[in-house]
Amino acid sequence: MFGAANVRITIRKALSKILVYLMTGIYALGLNFDIQGVYYDKDAVVSYSFYDATYKVGKNELIGKKESYNIHLARNEYEACQIVIRSRLRSTHRRYSIEFTEFVNENGDVLETNIFEEQYISCVSDKNYGTFPDALVPLTGTKVIPLPAGQNFPFYIQAHADKDTKPGTYKATVTVKSSGHDDDKLQMIAEVYATVWDFELPETPSSTTAFGLSRYNLDNYYKLGNDAARSQEMYEKYYEYLVSRKISPYNLPVDILSDEADKYMSDPRVTSFVIPYYSGDDAKLVAAYQKVQSNPEWAKKGYFYPVDEPTSLEAYENYNRVVERLSRLCPGYNMVTPFNCVSFKEDGKTYYSAQLQAGKSNIACPESDLFSDKTFRQQIEERRADGSQIWWYVCCSPRGRYTNVFTHWEGIRARLLGWQQKQYNVNGFLYWDTTYWKDVVSPWADALTTPWTGYDTFGDGSLLYPGPDGPVSSMRLEQISDTIEDFEYLTMAEQLFGRDYVNKKIAKVTNTLTDYTLDDSLLASVRLEIGNDLNNALKTQ
Repeated sequence: MFGAANVRITIRKALSKILVYLMTGIYALGLNFDIQGVYYDKDAVVSYSFYDATYKVGKNELIGKKESYNIHLARNEYEACQIVIRSRLRSTHRRYSIEFTEFVNENGDVLETNIFEEQYISCVSDKNYGTFPDALVPLTGTKVIPLPAGQNFPFYIQAHADKDTKPGTYKATVTVKSSGHDDDKLQMIAEVYATVWDFELPETPSSTTAFGLSRYNLDNYYKLGNDAARSQEMYEKYYEYLVSRKISPYNLPVDILSDEADKYMSDPRVTSFVIPYYSGDDAKLVAAYQKVQSNPEWAKKGYFYPVDEPTSLEAYENYNRVVERLSRLCPGYNMVTPFNCVSFKEDGKTYYSAQLQAGKSNIACPESDLFSDKTFRQQIEERRADGSQIWWYVCCSPRGRYTNVFTHWEGIRARLLGWQQKQYNVNGFLYWDTTYWKDVVSPWADALTTPWTGYDTFGDGSLLYPGPDGPVSSMRLEQISDTIEDFEYLTMAEQLFGRDYVNKKIAKVTNTLTDYTLDDSLLASVRLEIGNDLNNALKTQ
């Protein structure tokens, strides 16, 4: 369905790289010919183009000519676009000041504005896969930078509307001047808009999330092993950043039995948390479970996660011992047991994962690609019918044509996860870690964070970067946050307009788990259609 269109997109990207090399040769001959970007005037040496938030602009690719951009968002939502700035090849020794204003409406109301400089990350293993924009380094004030010959500088412009933000259109500007020469000549000024719709996304996301956040990796990277106070402070910073992006970490920042845990469990933004299994300590297990059960809100969110990806009878023997203990001590428990195979064979017999966990793990959580199997889909519907929650997950797989969040993959393949999640009626999204830096010296220098999983799993388990004093986000994490919000749009639309409406919108961007659009603008336009429909139905009178 989307194959031919995606081939055209791929060819267009390849041609843009060829054109860049041809233009390099033209400049070497002393000719001044540049077709890249929008120029402020005929004397400017800096050009620019806007892009959708999902597009990953190559460091040296030919840029477009999109003169302005209008971000659309609801209240209680983050949404973004990108601007790419570059200079003519002849301006190799110049420096430029780049300034971004906040979004302001005609009444002077200010919309929260976050500006990030996109840092390119190298993806190298058995071969050089290239460099890709991923780390989002916060930018404040005026940035003075050189613009080396033929190199793109992308910036991520993010708007945030809270529940009290006034609807309407806000405007920001991006200004570039020569710095230290040409009397600070104005090189470009571009306008970007943010239209806030008159409806609000719920504070509690409709999609449950469960993402890993490793205190060990934080302590190890920041060398905090002997500083308990600093360790706690750092974990809370990372925890809060994830929650602010509608992502619930596995573990609370404090002991679940402490009074301090109550506020975290009651946080309406948090959709789930792990109840520690306390292996070997029945009394503590019972105490933690009873505390969680004492509050219906906490009981709904709390779950156990003692076993991961069982794929043999031996593994399921251990799993059944866990089930027996929880059934005896914690009746009515919630438990997730992620699994990555539809079935496995032993002694000539086939065992099906979904069926082995039926009546035991009431949160069915397969790897996303399992939904491609017809038999599995039938089995998961049986689990849905017995009252089980249905989640899914991605990690170092699936690969190939499936959607996932690798550094070197197109950003749209991360953002489509929420659309496919709604397509298959999956209500939860699990991801194993966001700070897995254990097997690299630094994720800033080495994107192959899990080398033991293969040569092309760049960024696996590492959705955040370690900043000097806290988390630095990535394009991939923001795309996940955005797709959680897209899931919200689809959920609200289903409630208002029916499932047929939602199915038709989803079909415009994804057909199956491996057949979907790579057209960033198409995805943005379908989201805009849904947002406008929701706004017309929900806006206050």
